[in-house]
Amino acid sequence: MQKKSCKFGYVSLLGRPNVGKSTLFNRLVGTKLAIVSPKPQTTRNRITGIVTTEEGQVVFLDLPGIHKAFGEMNKRMVGIALSGLDALDLGLWLIDAKRHAQIDEFVMGHLKAKQPPLILIINEIDLVRKDDLLPMIDLYRKVYDFKEIIPVSAWKEKNIDTLSKAILQHLPAGEPMFPEDSLTDVPERILAAEMIREKVFQFTKEEIPYSTAVLVESFEEKNNLISVRADIWVEKDSQKGILIGKGGEMIKKIGTLARIDIEQLLGNKLFLDLNVKVKDKWREKPSALDELGIRV
Repeated sequence: MQKKSCKFGYVSLLGRPNVGKSTLFNRLVGTKLAIVSPKPQTTRNRITGIVTTEEGQVVFLDLPGIHKAFGEMNKRMVGIALSGLDALDLGLWLIDAKRHAQIDEFVMGHLKAKQPPLILIINEIDLVRKDDLLPMIDLYRKVYDFKEIIPVSAWKEKNIDTLSKAILQHLPAGEPMFPEDSLTDVPERILAAEMIREKVFQFTKEEIPYSTAVLVESFEEKNNLISVRADIWVEKDSQKGILIGKGGEMIKKIGTLARIDIEQLLGNKLFLDLNVKVKDKWREKPSALDELGIRV
């Protein structure tokens, strides 16, 4: 039976790379949909998460970080991020309490150009003193007409319930657009690719994470077993060797841990076949980016 809903809206998570957007997104959605890494620019595309309660339905959009982009892929990432300012009902602008004692003029310029309704989220409040937090709140309150300013710790799950209630309060009235058991509208093969890519970010260093992409070539479900065959792209033969590792140790570790996460997300047993392929300068090739779905 469909729950009666009084609120509906699209809510975009906005901000610089590496301020905790994906961690907060997962907390708000209540499950792991977006990949998380301490490395900047982990998120490359839009991920949606749908939350339905008695009070309403919220469609959250996790987006790449807004930054000064160089190169075809990064320009597309910023384009995707800025597209989150269009047709949204509410924006959540995340800043890092440790790093934003001054106004982020670059992001602020984009926000002021569109004037979306915003809640300012000051993340990682567990890592700063209250005496440092209050001046930051006063500073930002003077430069934009925020609906609210809410300090949180996404990692420690502090004030997440307060934020969830505030989001619903500021959304318009409306009926749900998705079935109440919907979690996301992102295809399962894309979520699987993201889980694999997260492990590459987790276990490799320097340029390797940024030079890799994951393309799921086949995704089949039969007799309660999902079979996934995926290619991991790199740009150089040397990167391929590092990613495979001595005796295949690295690729095996990536595959094993990615399989566990995908099984937990999809609720099915999984057979995962990973192959590493060299795709020279794929980050600068529009056709390759289109194939990966990185497009505005």
